[in-house]
Amino acid sequence: MEVPKKYTQPVSASDVNKNIRRIATEILRDFDQLPLFVALLRGAAPFASKLMFEITRQAPEGHPELDYMMVSTYGDDRTAGEPRIVTDLAPSTEVNGRSVLVIDDVLDKGITANFVFEHLKNRGASDVQLAVLAQKDVQRAHDISASYCAFDLGEKWLTGMGMDDAQTGPEGYRWLEEIWEIV
Repeated sequence: MEVPKKYTQPVSASDVNKNIRRIATEILRDFDQLPLFVALLRGAAPFASKLMFEITRQAPEGHPELDYMMVSTYGDDRTAGEPRIVTDLAPSTEVNGRSVLVIDDVLDKGITANFVFEHLKNRGASDVQLAVLAQKDVQRAHDISASYCAFDLGEKWLTGMGMDDAQTGPEGYRWLEEIWEIV
């Protein structure tokens, strides 16, 4: 697939896979028992899928539990609004007393992550941490950081591996296996 010239590629698919392997290894090292994984849709879907496959490859006896939330923060533009839950975890997903690892595509201002952390703590999570594919070097609205991060990518506007370019259309370039900067 040919990507338009308005994009440059700071991260290849092989680098994505290599860093997801690293994160899986770190998670398996850090948790005695696997946490509940909560992927934030839609952006985290590719990253979460690759991460679950890699955790299972490295620890086939682990059986990771993955659930999903959909939280809307962004509108049609590149500005954040007030977060709201569009779809919560499945009713059968037990959060109370568990460690939870939230998976997201990108950490920028931390508005969505902070909102989800508070929601999960209110549901009784004993510990909530964050794993992101990329984090931006921006001023955070909240004191939040990623425990696991594949890439630090400055202030770039990104697409691919879950991050979409809404200006190209619905889901624009979200499912590319590499990360592209929109220039």
